[in-house]
Amino acid sequence: MMITNEMKQSWARQTAAIAKRAGALILNSKIGSVTEKGGSANVVTDIDVKCQQFVVAECLKLLPQSCILAEEGEARQISDRFTWVIDPIDGTTNYLYDYHHSCVSIALYYQKKGVVGVVYDPYLDECFVGIEGVGSTCNGKELRVTGNSLENALVMTGTSPYDKTLADKTFGIMKELFLNSRDIRRSGSAALDLCYLAGGRIDAFYEHTLQPWDYAAGAIIVRGAHGTVEAMTEHSLDELQPTGILASNGSCHAALRDIVCRFL
Repeated sequence: MMITNEMKQSWARQTAAIAKRAGALILNSKIGSVTEKGGSANVVTDIDVKCQQFVVAECLKLLPQSCILAEEGEARQISDRFTWVIDPIDGTTNYLYDYHHSCVSIALYYQKKGVVGVVYDPYLDECFVGIEGVGSTCNGKELRVTGNSLENALVMTGTSPYDKTLADKTFGIMKELFLNSRDIRRSGSAALDLCYLAGGRIDAFYEHTLQPWDYAAGAIIVRGAHGTVEAMTEHSLDELQPTGILASNGSCHAALRDIVCRFL
């Protein structure tokens, strides 16, 4: 199948509309139940499930023969053709605590290649869109990464909270990044971290373990803004597998990688 830029742009517009409707559902719903998935750091609310059901149904209307790889439940198929990668609420712990930093993340992959990535923050009404071969925007404004070196970089990190056996390694890396950069941040939403990198709000990002729904849309958006995204496990980005992620403006990538690799 020959996919044109016009087709990608049409899918991006429709996906953004789906994400915004899902965001409205998040804002206008009250959490009714909360369950744990293997530990207190990994929670799911009934709104996560409701939001995912909505997004999956709408994405299948858009491309009826596509497969679904989504966080909640058993909808986790991968296809060499069209695959939707969905996180209904990235930053669920933030959402649970009414800490207003969560988003809807939707990516469309075709033959193991990211085509469209959409991340919508309903609290700030910011819709980040990345289109392979076209570029990335936020609310229609073009995104571009910075050119800062690591010593002048603001670095966002994740703590891999679902696997606390990684704590020594994770916080060792964070200490070295702190000592060798302008400063570090921790937000609780990898999808938004990657979008902030694309928009020049930060310069680099690292987390030791992420699921594909955490990074799939954000990776497309970073690349569309001329940034660099690297998986710590070979081929993971194409095969949509769990992996560590290094992402940057490109200018500080070698220095970022050097620090992380000291601890691996």
